[in-house]
Amino acid sequence: MKKAITLLCLLLITCSLHAKALSNPVSVALGDAFITKARGFQSLHWNPANLGIPDNDMTFNLIQISSDVRNNAFDLGYYNDLMGKYLNEDDEQEFLDKIPDDGLSLNVNAGVHLPLSFSIWKFGMAINTVAHSSINLSKEYFDIALTGNEIGETYTFEDNQGSAVAFAEIQLGYGDRIPIEKISSSFADLPPIYGGVSLGLIHGLAYGEILDFTTEFSTNDSVMNVHNNLLIRTAGYDTDKEEIIASSVFPGAGSGFRMSVGLTSLITDKITASLAINNLFGKINWTEATEEHQISIEAPGLTIDSWDDSLLVDTTYTVDEFSQTIPVEIHVGGSYKLNQFTFYGDYVQGFDNSLLTSAKPKFAFGAEYMPLNWLPVRAGFGFGGDEKPHFSLGSGFEFQSFEFSWGLSYYTSPLYTTATGLKVSFGALLAF
Repeated sequence: MKKAITLLCLLLITCSLHAKALSNPVSVALGDAFITKARGFQSLHWNPANLGIPDNDMTFNLIQISSDVRNNAFDLGYYNDLMGKYLNEDDEQEFLDKIPDDGLSLNVNAGVHLPLSFSIWKFGMAINTVAHSSINLSKEYFDIALTGNEIGETYTFEDNQGSAVAFAEIQLGYGDRIPIEKISSSFADLPPIYGGVSLGLIHGLAYGEILDFTTEFSTNDSVMNVHNNLLIRTAGYDTDKEEIIASSVFPGAGSGFRMSVGLTSLITDKITASLAINNLFGKINWTEATEEHQISIEAPGLTIDSWDDSLLVDTTYTVDEFSQTIPVEIHVGGSYKLNQFTFYGDYVQGFDNSLLTSAKPKFAFGAEYMPLNWLPVRAGFGFGGDEKPHFSLGSGFEFQSFEFSWGLSYYTSPLYTTATGLKVSFGALLAF
């Protein structure tokens, strides 16, 4: 069990140090409305068709890091006021009122483009590391911790869920103009259409998921009754196997694959439209150190004097290899250029809920203003999916061969003090 807890903690810590869909500083600043703007190696994840658009012959990544953390109950201002404060009854009730009835959720995500990412002509390669985590805890835990339990009342904690995953991915892709005029002369007057495909080879680093976490608790005048069952499934490299450590810079726990295809049309010199289908055949097969860890407590009629370590059963056992599906997403977007402004809009539709995707549609809108030809000013707004509404801004420097960008998003509110989450991203690249 110690190994399972350690794995989950490491994943959460990794996330907090290092986002969900391979965000970059420009996409964050534009509220995630980025499918038509993506260029070079960034196109591999957003829309590989954009590799065929001849904006730059070469792009080379220097550094790109994104990270976000958000919850469904507390804003940053309330959190700052709460730290170190002695809670009276009114404070305790305010704290509980802020937690939804289905529990407190926390999401932490991360993504890093490694410096080896680049594009040359119509080809691109990107190397990324990604970490995602999500946890939901029953409101009853906080209620008992703050207000205590009532004699004769039975408490059941069922709204507990959690999962975390970390993996590295190499993406390879190609984009080019589709010669539709060769299909029929009637297509000759249509605007240029670009198509592209990217392949992602996934190297699974670690995985953890709470399969069951149920607690039932009650007391009477003399004894306490406790039933608890915690079941966690994990995969990760075994530190006892020195040959695994020696054979890889990133010791792996599994492998996987996914594919993206896309189309982009430069309808006019002002209007662009894009379509991408991502995560085709997406799957990670977890094969190394696949285990389940179970902690159970059965203690009817428990008192302080009758506690015995035998009441706690801690079991770890090996399970068969298992697969994690990465559901398909459809991504549609467009942009419109008006003098020094460019406006962007994206729509994302997933087909299943997972740690990496949401079945709820997401909408994103962004705008970029260029007061100088090297100074972009960006802002955006997005809502839907598994995220609360988020408000974004960003800027940077775009010189002839060097770009530096930063982006910042606040969840549920454009103000820091009333936001329930924060996403931050910065990066630099070379373009020739």
